[in-house]
Amino acid sequence: MKKTTDQAIKSLKFKKPNPFVNAVLSQVARIVYYRPCKVSVTRNVNLADYKDKPVLIVANHASRFDYAFVNFAMKGRPINFVAAENEFHRSKFKLIFKLGHVIPKRNFVPDAKTIRGMSQILRKHKNGCVAIFPCGMSCASGAQQPSMLGTGKMLKHFGVHVLAVRIHGGYLVCPKFDTKERFGKVELELDELFTPEQLSKLSADEVQTRVDAALFCDDYEWNSERQNSYNRKDGKYAQNMEQILYKCPKCGTEMRMSGVGKEIKCNHCGNGATLDDKYNLVPFAGSVIPANPRVWFDWQRREMRKSVSDPDFAMEEHVTLSLMPKYGYLRHNKVGNAVGDGVLRLDRTGLTYTGTRDGETWTVFIPIEQLPTICLPVDASFFYTYASGEFLMFTPDSPSSMRWSLAVEEVYRTNGGKWTNYPWFDYDAPLKLKKSKLN
Repeated sequence: MKKTTDQAIKSLKFKKPNPFVNAVLSQVARIVYYRPCKVSVTRNVNLADYKDKPVLIVANHASRFDYAFVNFAMKGRPINFVAAENEFHRSKFKLIFKLGHVIPKRNFVPDAKTIRGMSQILRKHKNGCVAIFPCGMSCASGAQQPSMLGTGKMLKHFGVHVLAVRIHGGYLVCPKFDTKERFGKVELELDELFTPEQLSKLSADEVQTRVDAALFCDDYEWNSERQNSYNRKDGKYAQNMEQILYKCPKCGTEMRMSGVGKEIKCNHCGNGATLDDKYNLVPFAGSVIPANPRVWFDWQRREMRKSVSDPDFAMEEHVTLSLMPKYGYLRHNKVGNAVGDGVLRLDRTGLTYTGTRDGETWTVFIPIEQLPTICLPVDASFFYTYASGEFLMFTPDSPSSMRWSLAVEEVYRTNGGKWTNYPWFDYDAPLKLKKSKLN
């Protein structure tokens, strides 16, 4: 009987990438990524000290290029990366994932096959090397989000040397609101984070806390003094920015922001700014604009926290439902196959879809305690999650995916969820405005 694509992925066996193939791919990455991004690296460790030891790499996840950046930091050492399982269903990645022996992971849910795959590399090879992005998906705000639950426990489970790669500027090359790259400066830092002896002495919570502190990066803050330029050839630096910044900081209206060309503005009150190639927001005359896009994003989170704290909070919207094909692979840059449509509703009990699936009426409910977040893998035009192990992708009628993401996370957290924000995140902080004349 023919295996489904999902069954084929589950049955994958892993070994270290072939050194020759890895060298060829590294040279391709040098041409496609390293040179255009003027990548530089500060290595605070001697990689020769780890050449005959198993190593686990943790890195912040800023962009779609991060796999290449980690490879550069490690001087091309063969690495088995862990990547989102949904990407294994896309034909464009089939060959590269096979050659790289990439290990699949279902985002934000426990996945035993990922641990088995990592074990095949770290415990069967004296010098196996695995790289993970503990936050689970490329960041939306321009700053790293907290690590997934269980990160500390997993690192202690393997008990090998852990190296940390910090990527600065990656988000500015590939912002979550735009699928077109803007090439500019990227800086990398490589450090040792844990020795096996340190892991044995620390608790899982202590390990996770140290990972979060070590990997936190804010690209907008990082570039505020450097003022590196990131070139989008057509100059449309704010294009689709409403996918991320959906609420007007002046009138408070939601879903009326519009990012077109170099401008992001509120179509309700006219409040807005231009965005330049250095990611500086320049307010229109009389406008009220946050200090930078990350500050704006965090303000939206604080506003959402207020909204979801209402016991009667609920939001709903018409969406398209998409799934992965049972057999074969997605082609032509598709990320899912549309199979129905209906209404998606979030309240303090969880997320409910009521609509159609393959021509029949279908409803699914995900309790909020099982839903710490939703995943925005490419940009913020759609999102996905898992229900009973099945991939479900939703595309809202409006560009509201980020609003859904913040709502899910803050409902989960206000219901006592264990995946919390950083301890230093202040939900009561005032909005920091752009330091320029607003009249």
